[in-house]
Amino acid sequence: MSNTCIIPVRKGSERLPKKNYKILEGKSILEIAILKAIESKVFVEIYINTDDELLEKVSEEYGIKFHHRDVNLANSDATSDQVVFDFFNTFNCSNLFWLNTVSPLQTIEDIQNFVRTSKKQDWKSGVSYSPSYVHSFHENTPINFEWSGGFAKTQDLKPIDCLNYAMMGWSSSMIPKLKDGQLFDENTTLVESSRWSNYLLKTQEDFEIIKLLYKNLYKEK
Repeated sequence: MSNTCIIPVRKGSERLPKKNYKILEGKSILEIAILKAIESKVFVEIYINTDDELLEKVSEEYGIKFHHRDVNLANSDATSDQVVFDFFNTFNCSNLFWLNTVSPLQTIEDIQNFVRTSKKQDWKSGVSYSPSYVHSFHENTPINFEWSGGFAKTQDLKPIDCLNYAMMGWSSSMIPKLKDGQLFDENTTLVESSRWSNYLLKTQEDFEIIKLLYKNLYKEK
């Protein structure tokens, strides 16, 4: 099965304008994602998937491919299932993986491990998550602990599995569901990723935190 990677970039991001163009240690957020995709050595093809035609020069610089997404798939109303379906509908690929630039600290090992899960015979789709050992509620009702019997220690809690979307993936067998607007289903494989994948770039404050973490994380290597 051939593995294709898309790195989606929307020119008009709203919460943090131009977030994919911000610089960490001399590389843009987009370039960091590209380099990790290349260095993971698990993809046959890698595409920048964007409405920004200027990024074709970046794809040429790094020797990867370019998909100029329709402007209607790049506005704030566009959904992930539409972007994925559009790509499947345009290109012939068996397994499609979405490497999310919004998680610039995710490791190459995270990417490799995620793609490795797709080798299972019954794999149809997947999404990354990280477990969180915190006392959790839903509508004021405890989810993973009880009030009685003493307050549970965090290390004794059943973890809450939180999706971080650092990596997502689909086999071509998911095309009918994607066409109907369904991104995942009950058979989706949940793939645990490192804590680094949880630092998501959504705001300027996030960027300042990620900038400090990135500098120290890669200083150690």
